Amino acid sequence: MPKYITLFPFLFFCLAVFSRCGAKKEEIIAEKVAERVDEFRKEKTMECRTQLLQDAEKIVDSLLLLEATNSVQDSLARLRPSRPVKPADIPAIDSQGIKPVFGG
Repeated sequence: MPKYITLFPFLFFCLAVFSRCGAKKEEIIAEKVAERVDEFRKEKTMECRTQLLQDAEKIVDSLLLLEATNSVQDSLARLRPSRPVKPADIPAIDSQGIKPVFGG
């Protein structure tokens, strides 16, 4: 009987230690998962931000190019001279028909 009395606290101690290790293991796993989720979110945020900046640059560049092209076209249109007036038809000098010079 004395062996069982000394064995019971030892078993209780082992059970308590292993249950704590299991809890710590779950905590460690939860921490690692949280860290990986945070890293993934940071990477995705940076990718989205980079893509957003590239799209914004394309839009701004196209708008600036369009504005510059329109201002150049407007300024050239103002400098273009108006179309000249079409001159009157020149009347024919000789109204007779054409005849051969030699022969005929």
